[in-house]
Amino acid sequence: MIKALRWAALMLSFSATVNAEALPVKSASAPASIPQSPTQPASASSTAAVASPKVAAKPTAVVIKTLADGTGSFYFPAGGTKKPLEVFTYQPAGTDANSPVVMVMTGVDRNASTYRNDWIKVADQYHFRILVPRFTEQDFPGSFGYNLGNTQDAKTHHRLPKSQWSFTLVNDIFNALHQQGLTTQSQYYLFGNSAGCQFVHRSLTLLPQPQVKAAICAAAGWWTLPDTDQRWPYGLRASPIKVGQTQLAAYFAKPILIAVGANDDDPENRLLRHSKGAMAQGSNRLERAESFFTTSQQQAEQNYMPFNWHFVALPDIGHSGSKMSVYAAGQFAQFEQHHEFNP
Repeated sequence: MIKALRWAALMLSFSATVNAEALPVKSASAPASIPQSPTQPASASSTAAVASPKVAAKPTAVVIKTLADGTGSFYFPAGGTKKPLEVFTYQPAGTDANSPVVMVMTGVDRNASTYRNDWIKVADQYHFRILVPRFTEQDFPGSFGYNLGNTQDAKTHHRLPKSQWSFTLVNDIFNALHQQGLTTQSQYYLFGNSAGCQFVHRSLTLLPQPQVKAAICAAAGWWTLPDTDQRWPYGLRASPIKVGQTQLAAYFAKPILIAVGANDDDPENRLLRHSKGAMAQGSNRLERAESFFTTSQQQAEQNYMPFNWHFVALPDIGHSGSKMSVYAAGQFAQFEQHHEFNP
């Protein structure tokens, strides 16, 4: 009960101080009932919603009723006209604000609850706190909205305002939790599988990510190579965010593990991109992962930059988010203990 009341106080503090829209919070298993923050008058931009007798005025604060033991979810503002992101969570019994945080990025199905559930057993084993944001197809449509970070308009290819990028939201969620004392960790682990791996490696390529302690990127269908010889999105020429040498050096120095199943070698997989740029990277996910890692290593060596990446092709594994999640959890536990991966 004491632990539950302590979390309640922290979460009420969060909801009272963050200015954003909120939606009702779902929690599958929380140790105590945590009251929501009071609703405040709507702003001018929400006049239509207030005028309609069928639509309740939206609160102006984020309400987080999670990070308690068990599964849950909360909503986080996504910016612009987009609906708030639902963030699915799991916290094992016995963890607290000092426990490591793992942010998990889903595959193309955007099935955040499934990925969260895949991490429950290993989170119990290693005492990780798991957060899985769900980027819906409606608000972040197609590969432009998710895999490529929503940095450009899909039709015009014009750069979108930074407030709309999906790449920035993961850090925003973690920073909000940290600022409110819900975690005392200054950094988090980042994992992405398939389309989530595309999200992870491009966000690390284009933007400084000092809050990311280490990342595991698994089984991307195609990659953005860290060179300017090829045009975006297969390379960095004409990329929506210019990547200078300083950012590239920070990228190569970040502890990153590139993983792929040794059996993830089907060239006819229905989700595999077969464009000219993608096929130049290889005919399947295994070949493309190997090509991406080798090209990145060569770029680092040619520019005399430290290279802190690892590569692993896991035997007897095909394209499996659940198996990759189990492997990633073990590697994050290894990193937590020894400050390096051991693939």
